[in-house]
Amino acid sequence: MWSLNEKYTQWCGYLGVSSNFMKTAMTDWCRRKTWTKTDEEEYFAKLGRARKDGRAQYLRIQAYELIETKDMNLLTVAQTLLNKILTDYPDNRFERSSTYNHLGEIYKLRQDYDTALGYFQKSLDFEKEYPNVTTTSYLDFAETVVRAEKTELYEKVYKLLTDKLNENSLKFPNQSYIMYSVMSVISEYKGDLEKANVFADLADKFATTQTNSLWNPRKNKIGVVKERIKWLDKLVGRK
Repeated sequence: MWSLNEKYTQWCGYLGVSSNFMKTAMTDWCRRKTWTKTDEEEYFAKLGRARKDGRAQYLRIQAYELIETKDMNLLTVAQTLLNKILTDYPDNRFERSSTYNHLGEIYKLRQDYDTALGYFQKSLDFEKEYPNVTTTSYLDFAETVVRAEKTELYEKVYKLLTDKLNENSLKFPNQSYIMYSVMSVISEYKGDLEKANVFADLADKFATTQTNSLWNPRKNKIGVVKERIKWLDKLVGRK
């Protein structure tokens, strides 16, 4: 499974900026990996002094950092911060899809797949309404469906990924690896073994691809598969 940090790096790649630049552009106060009483007090004091139009972003960034720890107690804090975005900044459309996506990540880490899918779907629905910001929710939704064996959603996922593959947009190797893996699992479930094998071969191809299609050689390692997803490979039959 790819981390939120990898997703963030790829998002920076879309923008054509360095992820290190973006990280250093944000001060450390909203990138805490702990949440003591002192952390909380300092964070909200600085948040209160920040420009109002940037506060939702700072809340999401801090939540993101806590999710990255995968600590169950810190996931609860992250959830509170994300919900604060939805309640305190309901008109902020720029952060909405990412907020839903991060809430889905939290529930996926808790293995509450039904709730996770609900948030990924909310993210996808909002992206139709506000396409200026897109996330990896389509991929997270698809991956969670096969992991939770929600076979009633297989057709929906297959169409979702087919539409995404047909889009004229940049796709990183790790995205293609997961998409083709999921489509292989679904094809095998439907009894189409020929397609399942074709998709499995494509998944293997992208899992071992060493560069992306970005023109800048300094960024051509963004989005390559660093570690294969063991449970997904097992479902595909490529252990």
